[in-house]
Amino acid sequence: MSRPDWKRTVPLPPTVRLVWHEAEPFPRDIPLDAFYRPLELPAFHGSPPYMVANMVMTQNGEATVEGKATTIGTRVDGLALTRVRSAVDAVLMGVGTLIDDDVTVVLPEAEVERRIAQGRAPRLLAVVVASSLHWDAGVFGRRFFGDSGFDKLVLTTSADPAETRAVERRGVEVVRVAPGPTGRPRIDAVMSVLAARGVRLAVCEGGPRFLPSLFAARVLREYFLTTSPMLTGEAQAPRPVTGAASGDGSPVLLSRVSRYEHEFQDPGTGARLVESFERFRVIYQEGSAG
Repeated sequence: MSRPDWKRTVPLPPTVRLVWHEAEPFPRDIPLDAFYRPLELPAFHGSPPYMVANMVMTQNGEATVEGKATTIGTRVDGLALTRVRSAVDAVLMGVGTLIDDDVTVVLPEAEVERRIAQGRAPRLLAVVVASSLHWDAGVFGRRFFGDSGFDKLVLTTSADPAETRAVERRGVEVVRVAPGPTGRPRIDAVMSVLAARGVRLAVCEGGPRFLPSLFAARVLREYFLTTSPMLTGEAQAPRPVTGAASGDGSPVLLSRVSRYEHEFQDPGTGARLVESFERFRVIYQEGSAG
């Protein structure tokens, strides 16, 4: 089941099960077309973007299988990813996600048409946050650089003009932002750049070592988490949040908004399995350091 092509062998179901919701009747079956649609997120003009995160993990918390997050979920997880993306203006990621998962954020034509009908920009802005731009030809061969169906921005603390030009030659804008104590881009500076670009809603899709900085800066408002009915026990696999989520070690609380389940049959063993999709509101405790 951990083969990279495993999730493509499971067909899309006609419905998913709404198991729990804070404001809607449950349990009940939901047509797949209504799953995470409409996904209404608050958008505040003239302030930092409303930031959510979307991650996937195995049953025992591995955020990657065979080094990639894309090997974990089924096609329903891919649909959830698309629906969350379609609800925002920008997709934010650390450089590890760019390299390991060969990310593209091109939206399906149906989602593009829906956004246009809503008076929204048809294209997403993909934002890579990186300390260094010392990238080899393999990185520049990623779909982030090759695909033309979305806008691109790199935010970095790198001051190397040659590295900046190498990225810009590939049609990607580079903006230098202030570094934090670790040398990585300051999250408040990242948020300021996004706000200045008119981004009101954004989703972070990892990686596991970049996401903690958004929690620690207290900018994440919601957390979407897919849990797959599998585990591998890979000793080096990261968790979805691999690092301190607060400045003083206090826990960040997750208040559940909804839980959906997708029941399916494993094509290899015939076992009945359940994949879950949870949406949480992020609660920062008073007095914890940001």
